[in-house]
This record gives sequence, C-alpha cells and structure tokens, in this order.
Amino acid sequence: MRISLDKTILAMAIALDLAEINSIEDTYVIENVSKINYSEHEFFHHSKRTAYIAIKIATELNLDTESMQCLYISSLLHDIGVTSSVSLTKNHTSEKFIKQHCVDGANILNPFPVFNDISDIILYHHENYNGTGAMGLKKDEIPIISQIIRIADLIELSYKEKVPSFKQRDYIIDWIKSKENIIFSSEMVNAFLTLSQKDSFWFDVENVAFIDYILLYNSPHLDIYLNLQDFEKIAEIFSRIIDSKSKFTAEHSKGIAYLAYKISKHIGYSKEKCTKMKIAGLLHDIGKLAIPSKILDKNGPLTKNEFSIIKTHVYYTAIILNKIEDIPEISEWASNHHEKINGDGYPNRLNGDNLSEESRIIAVCDIYQALTEDRPYRKGLNIHKAISIMDEMSEKNYICKNALNHLKDIVLK
Repeated sequence: MRISLDKTILAMAIALDLAEINSIEDTYVIENVSKINYSEHEFFHHSKRTAYIAIKIATELNLDTESMQCLYISSLLHDIGVTSSVSLTKNHTSEKFIKQHCVDGANILNPFPVFNDISDIILYHHENYNGTGAMGLKKDEIPIISQIIRIADLIELSYKEKVPSFKQRDYIIDWIKSKENIIFSSEMVNAFLTLSQKDSFWFDVENVAFIDYILLYNSPHLDIYLNLQDFEKIAEIFSRIIDSKSKFTAEHSKGIAYLAYKISKHIGYSKEKCTKMKIAGLLHDIGKLAIPSKILDKNGPLTKNEFSIIKTHVYYTAIILNKIEDIPEISEWASNHHEKINGDGYPNRLNGDNLSEESRIIAVCDIYQALTEDRPYRKGLNIHKAISIMDEMSEKNYICKNALNHLKDIVLK
C-alpha cells in the first residue's frame, strides 16, 4: 500500500491550523522581540500561507531541490508543538510558551525516521539573528531553513486576513526592514524585499488559503510515498496530539486503537486490515483539534450549543482524512463512529444499511472506551457496568449487537 507523503503533510497542516485556532483563542501571547500578539491573529490557513511565503523566499535565495522539499514539509508542520504547550500560557510567560512549543514540536517528530531532517529545523524556528531567540542561537548558527520559516511565519502573523493586501503590504515591508540584523539576517530581508515588489506575490498571499492550486503550483514535487507501517507511525504522532488536548482523554485514541486491533485479529481480518483498523482508532477523533478545550473539559452537562459544536468533530475528521486520497477506508471507519444503526447518529444520519462492520466496531470501541475513562463530570465505570449500558444501547438499536459481542469477547476474557 502506497500513501502520498505530500497529501499526508497537507492533511496534518489542516489539523494543526484547526488546533492552533482553538489553542490560542483564550490566551494572551506576545513575543518579546517581535511584539506580535499571537492571540489577535486569525490562524485560519496559517500553515499553508506560511509554507507559500517560505517557498517564495527560498526561491529568491536559490535553495537547492532537497532543501526546498525539507522547507516545504517543515513550514507546514512548524507549529506541531502548539497543542501540547498552550496550557503553559495560563501560568507562564509568553516566552516560556514560545520556547516550549519549539521543543515539543521537535520531540514529537524526532522519533520518526521520515521526519528526522526536520525536527531540528522546527526546534530552531523561533531564533533571532542577534541571539535573543528561544534557544539563543545567533547568526549562522541558525539553520538556513529555520531562518526562512522564521521570516515567513512572522510575515504571515503580521498579515490580516480580512484586510486587502494592497492596504497592508507597506506596513509589513517597513516592519521587516526594521528588524534587519535583529530578528532577520540581511540576506533574508533582501530576499523578501525583492519578492515584495511583485504584485503577484501579494495576490497569492491573499488567496492561497482558498485556492489550492496556488500552493500546489509553487510547492516542490514530493514523489515520496509511505507504506502502511510508516503511516501508522504518523497516526501515532497525531493520536498523541489529539489526546493531549484534554487531560481526561490522555489514552483515549490509543485505547480505541488497541481494542479495534484486538477485535480485528479476533474476527480474522488480514494483517493489513488489522493495521488499518488500528489507524482508524488512532485518528477517529482528529477532528477534536477543532473543538475548544473549555468545552472538552467542561465539568458538567453541555448546553445545546456546546453539544452542537462537539458534534462537528466527526465532520472535521472526515475533512482532514479525506485529504489523503489513498486511505478511503480508514477515513470512512474513523468518521462514522457517532453514527447509529437506527439512523439517529451524526453527522450524516447513516443507518445500519450504510454502516460497514468496520465502522460499527470503531463505534462500539469508542463508546466502551469513553464509558470506562474518567471524565470531567464523572469517574470511569467498571467493565461490567459499561457493558450493561452498551447492552441497553444494542437493544435500542443504537449500536450493532454483533460488534458488541466481538468487544465482549475481548474485554470479558
């Protein structure tokens, strides 16, 4: 099985932007040297726009093909450490948050061979040319790709989504010039100044978030494909990010992946299909990155509006995973875990005629895992109480009786 790395990275970038929107929304983060207020920025499409700007600056610098590919991946994933670091802003300074998300991002990616080349780049993407950055590197000690991401990131953070580009380009240009030899090297500033004279650059910055062609046309070609085992490792990265969003779901995705894999083996699925089921379990809640933590962690019943927001997470799971065209089955199984046999589930109100056995299994694993975990409003239930509740759900035709029996074969041994 071959899975496009390019499509996988773009899907990850969508997930990270959704996470960043909701991670930063209730915080007040101002970086000391740049004085940019992160909490005032709208992070819709931040990764895509940063990647586009970085690629265009790198083109001015005549970066070689291999470095350009590394830059493209790094710029799309540069803020991968944000979701595990954002809680620091409640009790620590902004500088602590900025440093920690660089460290966390590098640590998340470092164990995986496919990302070995970019973990250090992400670690150093908040360095300043004069040595006042997160890790204290200065001048040529800072990797060139990290320098490019730094200037692209700050250009994007300075850009206002709802203001036409022609009304803000002069301000951004002047601001970048004022930070020469402080945040940016002369080489970076001059490359940007040359680029900034092209109207087409600003038009693309304005539209890259909404027109996929712009990034696709300008990005380096990644003729790299993952096998299923490599993709499983990436899924493990994102399950850690998903589960770290709330202290009450620290092992949720991992637990569902374990159950789905065990049931799949018990049924007699092929080795490949068992792995796909495990991955579906790891990624089933990736859409929860779009849900504010204050709703996920609420210590009490959700309001009607809050539940409506919670329900969107499976929609976003489908949006993210459908970006990866090589995994349609995994996307389907992961996205259907809140559908019900009687057609009263969400988001598509599918009924039993439209729900595969695999989707039904992921659904019962999700319910069991949720019932047995501690939540803000209750302690986790014991196995027998959880199964008793699920038996009632099966009788009401909410969940599949056969899928529940397979679950019982595993957890009641």
